[in-house]
Amino acid sequence: MKKLIILGILLCTLAGSSFAQKTVSGKSKATRIKLQPKYERGLPPNLFVDLTYEDGNKNGILEPNEVSLLKLRITNKGKGFAQGLLIRVKDDVYDAELKIQDGQKIPYIYPDQSIEINIPIKAGFNIKTNAHKLEIIVTEYFGYDMDPAYLLLNTIEYQEPELVFSGLDLIDVGSGTAAIEQDGELQAGEQVKVKIVVQNIGQNVSENTKYLVTSNDKNIYLMDDRGDLGDMGIGEVKEFWITISPNKRVTTTGNLPLYLNLTNTYKRGIIEHYTLPIKLNQKPPEPEIVEVKADIEKLHKQVARFEYTSNRITANIANIIDISQVPHSNMFRPNSVAVIVGIENYKYFAPAPYAVNDAEMMKDYFKQVLGIEKVFIYTDEDVDGYFFDDMFNPDYGELQKAIIKGKTDLFVFYSGHGMPSKDGKNVYLFPADGRVEALAKRGYDINKFYQNLEDLGAKSTTVFIDACFSGVSRATETRETQNLVAMKGVSIKPRIKQPWETNPDFNVFASSSFNETSLGFDPSKTGLFTYYVCAGLQGAADLNDDGKITTGELRDYEIENVVSTSVKILGKQTPVFNGNAEKILTQD
Repeated sequence: MKKLIILGILLCTLAGSSFAQKTVSGKSKATRIKLQPKYERGLPPNLFVDLTYEDGNKNGILEPNEVSLLKLRITNKGKGFAQGLLIRVKDDVYDAELKIQDGQKIPYIYPDQSIEINIPIKAGFNIKTNAHKLEIIVTEYFGYDMDPAYLLLNTIEYQEPELVFSGLDLIDVGSGTAAIEQDGELQAGEQVKVKIVVQNIGQNVSENTKYLVTSNDKNIYLMDDRGDLGDMGIGEVKEFWITISPNKRVTTTGNLPLYLNLTNTYKRGIIEHYTLPIKLNQKPPEPEIVEVKADIEKLHKQVARFEYTSNRITANIANIIDISQVPHSNMFRPNSVAVIVGIENYKYFAPAPYAVNDAEMMKDYFKQVLGIEKVFIYTDEDVDGYFFDDMFNPDYGELQKAIIKGKTDLFVFYSGHGMPSKDGKNVYLFPADGRVEALAKRGYDINKFYQNLEDLGAKSTTVFIDACFSGVSRATETRETQNLVAMKGVSIKPRIKQPWETNPDFNVFASSSFNETSLGFDPSKTGLFTYYVCAGLQGAADLNDDGKITTGELRDYEIENVVSTSVKILGKQTPVFNGNAEKILTQD
C-alpha cells in the first residue's frame, strides 16, 4: 500500500510535463522545466529529532579554522506525511567568520521513516571569541514544525603563542669542539657547541616550530643551524644545539652578528632576526625560564551543549564520553583493598563540586574495572575530625587491619580540597569540618599521608588525588573559583617525600601541579581529572590496543586530554604521575 501511495505522489509531482517544445528561429528545441513537489494536506506528521554535535578536536569549543558538524536525525512518528521540510540554523550573534551550511530541503518524510541531515559549521581563522546561541529550525510545509531547540556554542579567537629566547650555554670541550682555551668562553679561531634555549610564553600552542640561526659575517661559520622543534605548548621550553666557529678575522667587540629566527605554521608570535648574546671572550648569561599559565579570564568558556524542553528531542555532544557506563574487565585482584574519600560539602569553606560523585564513580571503576576485592567509600560528614589519621595511621588506623604485609594491593582515591600553608611550604588533605586556623593540626600533611601509606607495607600502593593545593576552590564551567587561603603572591613549593623513588610499586596520579587549579567538569558532573581517569579505564587509554592499560598509558592519556580540555575552558591543568609506568592497571 505504501508503495502505491508513494507512486501516486510521484505521479502527481510529475503531472503536467517534464519537457516542453520551444520554437527558436524556426527550429524546435526541448527545454527542461524544473519540477516542483506537489504537497497535499492529509493526516498530520509528528516530528522527533535526535541532535548530535561534534567539533574537529572534540573539546567542545570551535576554534580558528576548525570544522564541526551538527547532525539531525529526523523521524516522523505521525500517521501523515511530513512535507516540504526546510532546515535552517539561526545565529543570535553575527560573525562573518562563522559559516553555517544550512538550508537543506527534504521533500517528504513518510510515517516511521528517518532522515539524517549533516550541517557543517566552520570557524574562519579570524573568528572572534563569543558565545553563540544557534536556533535549530525545522519547518514543515503545512506548519507541523519541529519543536524549538538550540545549540549553545562557544567560539574562541586565535590565542597567540609567543616565542622567546630564554638563554644559551656554550660548550668548548668534547666532540665537535676545538678550543684554544677551555674556559667556557668563545675565542676567535675556536669551534664550540652552543645550546640555545627557547620558550613559548604565549596563550596557544606554537605549531610546527622551526629554528634558523644566521650570520651576515662570512668569517663566522655555522653548522646545524636549522631544524624542527615540533609543537611547543603553553609555557613549554625546548633547546637545540648549533656549532659556531669564528675565524681569526672576526674582530667584533659586542654581540657577534648571530641572529635567531623561530617560525611556526601561522607565523604568529615568532622571532625574527634576534641577536644572540654571544660575545668573544665572555661567558654567556644564564637561561631564564618563565612560569606561564593560561589566561583564565580570557579562556573562561563552556563546552557546546544543547538546550530544549520538548520530549520529542534528544541530544548529545559527541565528544563527551558517558563514563557512567562502567565496563566489566577480566581483572581480579585477590587480597586487594581500596579506600575512597570524596568531600564535596565543607562546613567552613566553599564546596568542592562533584567530589562525592567522583567517589561514587570511582567505587564502580575500582570494583568492575580494576577488580579490587574490598572497596570502602567515605563522603562528606564521614570525613571529619581526625579521620585521616584514624584511617591511615600504620600503627592503629583502620586500614592497617585490612593490609597483609607484602601481599595486599592497596588503592586510595581522594577528591576534595587540598590546602597549602600560608608560606606555601606544606600542603594538606583537609577534613569536612576543618578550619584553616588549625591547618597544621586538622589538616593531613601530604608527606605524612605518603609515609603512612608506605609504612603500611602493602605489596603495591596506587594513589589518585583529584584536588589542587593552590589555595582556591575547585572551579567548573559554571562555578567561579573562590579563595580558601590568603595566598597572594605566594608560590606553592612544598618539599615532597618521594616513596616512589625507592619503592617501584608506589604510584601516584595527581590531578594538577601544586600551583594550578584542578577543575570540575559539568558535562560529566565529576572532576575533570576523574572524568579522564574513568574514560581512560573504559578503554580510551589503551594506546597500543593490546587489551591492557598500564599506569604509563593512563598517565599519557590523562596529560594529553586534561591539558587540552582545561586550557580551552578555564585555564591550564597538568596532571602529574610518579611511579612505575609499566604497572598493569586492567586488562580485557
